[in-house]
Amino acid sequence: MIQSVKVKNLSLSKDNVRKSNRDLDIESFAATIAAHGLLQNLVVTPLKKNGHFTVKAGGRRLRALQHLIATGVLPADHEVPALVLADDADSTEASLAENFGRLPMNPADEATAFNHFIDKGASAEDVAKRFGVTTRFVEQRVRLAELAPCIFQALAAGEISLGVAQAYAVTGDTDRQARVFEQMQSAYYGNQPDNIRRAILNGTVKANDAKARFVGRDAYLAAGGRIEGDLFASKGDENWIDVELLEDLAAQKLEAAAAELAESQGLAFVTPVAATHVPYDTERQLHEYHATARPLTEAEQVRVEALEMENDTLVDQLETELADGTEEAEAANARLEEIERELDDLDAARKVVDPEVRAQLGTFVYIGGDGAVRVHTRMFSEKPVVDPNAPVVISPIGGERDVVEQRVKLSATLVDELATQRRQILVAHLASDPALALDLTIFLMAQDAVFANNYVRSHSTLKASPSQFPIFAFRDEGSLASQTIADQRQALDTSWAGHDTMSARFDAFRALDDEARGGWVAFVIAQTLEPTLNAGDGGRLNGFHDHLGRILDIQVEQWWRPTAANFFGRVKKDMMLDALEDIGGPILRGRYKDAKKGDLATTCEALCNGQGIVEAEIREKATAWLPDAMRFDAIEKPESYPARSVFLEAEDEEDVDDALDGEGGEPVGDIMDDDDLSEAA
Repeated sequence: MIQSVKVKNLSLSKDNVRKSNRDLDIESFAATIAAHGLLQNLVVTPLKKNGHFTVKAGGRRLRALQHLIATGVLPADHEVPALVLADDADSTEASLAENFGRLPMNPADEATAFNHFIDKGASAEDVAKRFGVTTRFVEQRVRLAELAPCIFQALAAGEISLGVAQAYAVTGDTDRQARVFEQMQSAYYGNQPDNIRRAILNGTVKANDAKARFVGRDAYLAAGGRIEGDLFASKGDENWIDVELLEDLAAQKLEAAAAELAESQGLAFVTPVAATHVPYDTERQLHEYHATARPLTEAEQVRVEALEMENDTLVDQLETELADGTEEAEAANARLEEIERELDDLDAARKVVDPEVRAQLGTFVYIGGDGAVRVHTRMFSEKPVVDPNAPVVISPIGGERDVVEQRVKLSATLVDELATQRRQILVAHLASDPALALDLTIFLMAQDAVFANNYVRSHSTLKASPSQFPIFAFRDEGSLASQTIADQRQALDTSWAGHDTMSARFDAFRALDDEARGGWVAFVIAQTLEPTLNAGDGGRLNGFHDHLGRILDIQVEQWWRPTAANFFGRVKKDMMLDALEDIGGPILRGRYKDAKKGDLATTCEALCNGQGIVEAEIREKATAWLPDAMRFDAIEKPESYPARSVFLEAEDEEDVDDALDGEGGEPVGDIMDDDDLSEAA
């Protein structure tokens, strides 16, 4: 029979069949009970102590009631109706029947119910409070009620999932929804939310797109642009519908910036590129120009040395004498900034391009990933540059043959032998001058990088060619790493590359300061690194690269985040669930264990990009989570066959012979001893 029982006299029975998710969202459930009362009685059996009962069915209701009493919403002696079973043997069956027979409310019914209250004038906040849910949840359900009728009916009938319905709801254009819905009925994987969302948003742009940032929201709206919010994505996420209008506005703004730059700099052209990078093929159509830098004058050299000496003195004082925050320290830092600006001005004065030459040059403007205008630091010309100040070389025409010294023709064999001897002499001297050898190393690699599209014979086997990507034509210009590399390339000093002989280029390169030359060696060496991955024992594994990453203290999570497109949508469901367990433990894994793979990938992406509605601790873990393969955690293993140096330490002459040919015979190749060199000389 039904009787009133005090909540404080109730305890949960061990026979209750619901063992998991008992405490899930108790606060929301408690808010619903507070607003509407207990709409369904508890099922209990009496205990030995008079007036006390154990709850066989309704454990979550009991916890919600206890929460309301603990928080002061309900009085401590609050009573609730309960069905008291006389036979304890039937309690487990009653619990199973109640939980097993319960059917979750269809999202379409929830949408209709919430929309009913909204139509009566209630706000989303009011409805949320009444039913113990979030305001955003109410807004999402109301958006579902506004779906095209054919889609809403399919949701109500259970023909499509909630995730599919949410994918259609990213736009409020019901005509577009209906058209895509019709197309997807016969499409392969037409029931996948990601495919539907792409079809719905085809021809739209996100608010964080570089062009959208560049044009600006106000300018786009003022020009008649339309914006739709996606309630099922991160808060504030928007879709800009009128892409052609956005493209036009971006092109107009960029063209204006290009015209202003061309006029102010006296350039022949400034080409606007409505993208986040200048395409390689576009650059190849032009001639790259490198302005040479003149030597410092005697007065400038004296001034540079004085500024550098003052700079070193101030830095030493800041490190040893001046305390941070004092007036003296602030004055020293201000002076250091002035010195840096003056040194930059002196350096810029050395690279002034003649106005007549500048009038033949041009460059590009493009849109940075942050939405700001960027100017390509390198200069180009449509035709080879003609320098009006270059000396005119007049070749003698005819006659005077006796003035020309006729060289003695040498045999090919003798040429090869003499060249080899001269090479040996040059190598012996260069190997004894480490400083010059280091300059030459950097120079040869830098020249190879600058003139990658030209044939410049350097007579050296040293190369620093960029490694090949394993994916043909792989492009990721939008990533932070690729944008940083492009910025690094533009910051390199190419003033030495404008000279017309290798000798002049080398001398100019050696005249660069240590920082400028260091920038070149860092850039070209970094380009040689091949793609590797911290993944098992595969061919992509290279523990040494992981070692470099740890030395550089690389924080991958600040440069790359896993998304549905680049990771989650391309791995098995178990791997995604493992990631959720890493982030939020078994509870978070269990919450999504029944989700479809496409929905799960989207959820994982949102969570790892800080967009999930979760506790602060879980959000912090999610935004730092990375797949093991992307971490720099691998430890290099010893080679299967230990590397053996060719520089063997010989104890006697026989060991030397063995090192040369492996059998104690004649030296291998064209190696010459001292006697051979003497005879050849």
